[in-house]
Amino acid sequence: MSTTGKRPIARRLLNLLRRPWRDKVLLFKVLVLLGVTRLAINCLSFKRLERYLGHRMQESSREITAEHAKKAGRISWAIHAISPYTPWTSNCFPQALTAKILLRRQGINSTLYMGAAFKGNDSGLQGHAWLRCGPYYLTGGDSESQFGAIASFAD
Repeated sequence: MSTTGKRPIARRLLNLLRRPWRDKVLLFKVLVLLGVTRLAINCLSFKRLERYLGHRMQESSREITAEHAKKAGRISWAIHAISPYTPWTSNCFPQALTAKILLRRQGINSTLYMGAAFKGNDSGLQGHAWLRCGPYYLTGGDSESQFGAIASFAD
């Protein structure tokens, strides 16, 4: 029984067990990559990490094929499905990095954005990362209207 409106864990596990193997494999890949990207963020300097992000201050195309859009949608689904259940923090930056890695492995271009905005009087500056593939925002939502992009990294 849940008071937060989320499905009970047994029901979520049953749903996972009913999924096709390719979904299970994708969810496992995302889980591992979220851990690896979180570790990289915590252990590497940004300057070193930046080498793997793509071309700085570049944009990828906003047009993609229907096949690439379908693959990108599956990656987005898997990241959003597994991120809340990792034992580490899987917030916007590891999510965007994970999506970028999975897309790059399939030869699909994307743009990772890093931005910032002032939130509230006492909150100060808040950072955010999001990933766009073609016209779709796979992670971080359509954050361009809420956060000023400080940097972009395209394949």
